[in-house]
Amino acid sequence: FLQDEIGSPTGGWSAIPGVRVDYHRLESSQDSLYLADQPGAPVVGLDEFSFAPKLGLIRAFGEGLTGYFQYAHGFRSPPPEDVNIGLELPLLNVRAIPNPDLRPEQSDGYEVGLRWRGASSHLTASAYYNDYSDFIESKVNLGPDPESGVILFQSRNVAEARIYGAELSGEVAAPVDAAAWLQGWSARLTAAWSRGEDLVRDVPLNSVDPASAVMALAYEPPSRRWEGRIVMTAVEGKREVNDGPVELYRTDGYLVVDMIAHLDLGRGLRLGAGVFNVTDEEYIEWADVRGRPAGDPLIPYYTRPGRSISLTVSWAL
Repeated sequence: FLQDEIGSPTGGWSAIPGVRVDYHRLESSQDSLYLADQPGAPVVGLDEFSFAPKLGLIRAFGEGLTGYFQYAHGFRSPPPEDVNIGLELPLLNVRAIPNPDLRPEQSDGYEVGLRWRGASSHLTASAYYNDYSDFIESKVNLGPDPESGVILFQSRNVAEARIYGAELSGEVAAPVDAAAWLQGWSARLTAAWSRGEDLVRDVPLNSVDPASAVMALAYEPPSRRWEGRIVMTAVEGKREVNDGPVELYRTDGYLVVDMIAHLDLGRGLRLGAGVFNVTDEEYIEWADVRGRPAGDPLIPYYTRPGRSISLTVSWAL
């Protein structure tokens, strides 16, 4: 790759042009394990080349505030495990089959955002829009095999797709001249929202995760010998789903609360303790069950742990 940064004489604007060249080569051969699982599926190789330019623009507005815009052309070669996968899990009644015709994914991405940084706080807000050709969607549910009843999964190309969304992150900490009771307190937030669409069939992309937000409130005294924090993770339910040949399972939204503390005992010794999922919330993450059919009796086994307690001791020289 080659990249440069060009600043204006007044210092208000700067441009960051760049280009990336990728060459990807995959050589594959069959072993006895693959032949046993996929006797009728020959392995394939890959030989791909891409030329990907990008351009970034940054504008400083003063008072710690900057704005930016970025365009980037993306290239993604088919993952080897998608092209030549041979996986069967009888316990889960699933089989992943290879797709030797999988093509490279290309994209044009646009992002615009604002960043602000103060003496003890910072905030970043951004929005993005990505156009894809031959978007690679991994392990798509093809429905049950008519002969065996095993649920088949295969990675595929979506001829035209788009993913767009927004992200927000920031931290607010008490300044050095704040009142004594505020010293040591800080709050953090990270939130993400995105949507994906198959433009050819006008259906959602199941590989896009639901919206989420992580909020943390922390306290660390001036001595810095210990720290405590409460972390809340909120995730939206997954409702916009492309069912395909069978109706797929949809996850509910959830809120998980964790309480974590660390104590520095000195001489490199550190003690950590945590209570996770304090409210004993019962929930399933979308990434764990994406593509599983509704009514699947194995769905409950993907439930995440309830309330749990952890105690760790670490020592470093």
